[in-house]
Amino acid sequence: MKRVVAPLLLALAELSSASASAAEASPDGAPGSADSALGNTPAPPPAPAATPEPKEPARTAGDLQSPEQVNTRYSAYSLPARQLSFKAGALGVGDGDLYAQVSVSYGLGARVQLNANLMHMGVGLFNLTAGWHFIDTRYFDLGARLGAWYGHGKWFWIANDVATQIVSKLDVIKIPFELTASSMPTRWLELDLGVQYTYAMLFGTSARERSIFTDNELGTTQFFVRPGVRIFITGNTALELFAKLPAYSAVNAESGSAKLPFERTWAMEVGLRSRLVRGLFGNIRLQYAPIADVLYGARLYPAFDIEIRP
Repeated sequence: MKRVVAPLLLALAELSSASASAAEASPDGAPGSADSALGNTPAPPPAPAATPEPKEPARTAGDLQSPEQVNTRYSAYSLPARQLSFKAGALGVGDGDLYAQVSVSYGLGARVQLNANLMHMGVGLFNLTAGWHFIDTRYFDLGARLGAWYGHGKWFWIANDVATQIVSKLDVIKIPFELTASSMPTRWLELDLGVQYTYAMLFGTSARERSIFTDNELGTTQFFVRPGVRIFITGNTALELFAKLPAYSAVNAESGSAKLPFERTWAMEVGLRSRLVRGLFGNIRLQYAPIADVLYGARLYPAFDIEIRP
């Protein structure tokens, strides 16, 4: 009897010792051993969640589409907060760069900026423009600009003797309002569409009497659209094309109004904007406009400007 019981007790002791060792080796204790004893395979751990790929930024810092370098001319965009811009140029045909410009712009914050052409002020044409980039999304932006202009003919000292005799009795008030939509659907393309209404009134003359204020359209009431496209050839260079398409143009004076035909007021331009070095930009444009024939003696005429953003 002892020969039968002794081996049996020894086998039970070895089995108990092996079970205890397996329980200590399992990180979760008994459940792991029980599953092994029952012949069940433990479920594999869950796969880690996939990390979403980061989206491409709307405007990469360091190129002409970045907020610090984007062109605010004829676009919805404005200067960043506390950003200064100084611009000097000549031979333009638009309100802000007519004849010549030495302008300064400043970003106030909240996508608001102020602009004034000091060159125009120096010849008796006081002006101030405020811009607000009030809708800012990935693919669509909307901005508004409101200006106030006042010209006193006696202060317009750069005119010749004949023009001075005519313009000295004139005053002009001008209030332009513009709404511009801009979109950057790709890294190499920007689309712009501006709609502008300008109220202007001449005092001290008739609507049909020619003067420097009527020839250069500073005294012209207008409603027009301005479609444009910018193609970013490289991170430092952009090709820009714009057209001014007036739906209504008239000279308003105290004595009445005189409408101007489309063929006298439309314009188009193609230009190249480049970042020359950090904070320094060069712009050159080729303009075709009937007003250029009046101002400079040729409908096809170049214009240029240099911009510094310190």
